[in-house]
Amino acid sequence: MKLILSKDIDQEKWNRRIANWSGENIFMYTWYLDAVCNNWGGLVEGDYETILPISFTSRLGIKQFVQAPFTREYDIVGDQYNWEQALQFLSKEFKTIRFRNGSAEILKNKKLRRHQFLSLLAGIDEVKKNYSTNAKRILKKCQNFKIEESFEPEILLELFKKYVAPKIETITSKDIRFLHRLMLAAIQNKSGELLLVKEQNEIVAGGFFLKDKNRITYLKGAGSESAKKAGALYFLIDQAIVRYQNYGMLDFGGSDIAPVAEFYHKFGSTDRVYYEYEISDLPVWFKTLKKIRR
Repeated sequence: MKLILSKDIDQEKWNRRIANWSGENIFMYTWYLDAVCNNWGGLVEGDYETILPISFTSRLGIKQFVQAPFTREYDIVGDQYNWEQALQFLSKEFKTIRFRNGSAEILKNKKLRRHQFLSLLAGIDEVKKNYSTNAKRILKKCQNFKIEESFEPEILLELFKKYVAPKIETITSKDIRFLHRLMLAAIQNKSGELLLVKEQNEIVAGGFFLKDKNRITYLKGAGSESAKKAGALYFLIDQAIVRYQNYGMLDFGGSDIAPVAEFYHKFGSTDRVYYEYEISDLPVWFKTLKKIRR
């Protein structure tokens, strides 16, 4: 088992391992990690038979393994080491280890998280039957909207910065730069699509969707306040379900936020539980400095 920095990783072997894995996780491809974090590497065993991405920060000589922005969770791909062995190895290198994973058995101390997903296997007619009464009523009023694909993520980014980012206390300008990089990289790798909602030729909302073999992941969406009241985001999700009906699943990406989860539930989505873990051995002086700079 060894930690290999991203610049030294054999990208072809790494990405092939992810693509051939039954639990294919788009957050773990090299192009995705390159886009959303400045520093990452992989915990590798053998000839990439077993791998785990490690995104990290390094400040004042203190290295911290942290979950990269716009990634929900990381997994170990392969069986040549387990989480206990990986964490024991990583604890020698990193003073903080913070990551998310679907297993409840990794550590005793954990924070429960939720996201929503919608199975598309039953077919589009069956999926639409499970829309809530409220969603069906709103969609009937969306006749003036049209959907079109775009290759300019800057359009969505402007909507996001104007209507969404101000409502999220934790988002930073750095995160927004990462989001832009991610959308560009996804389009370049043919693993992402930007859908725009237009009303009388005016762009009023949009959403970005990530694609792997069997799953569509709703990355981010945004719309003007008047467009949201008129049902533009309902129209966006409905059209995405139609567009991506041959995929096995639409993954909504989140959320723990009750009103957002409720919106996704109106399309018949189901909650999935995952967990946030943290091990911290930061020196006292570093903790003090962090408090001062807040």
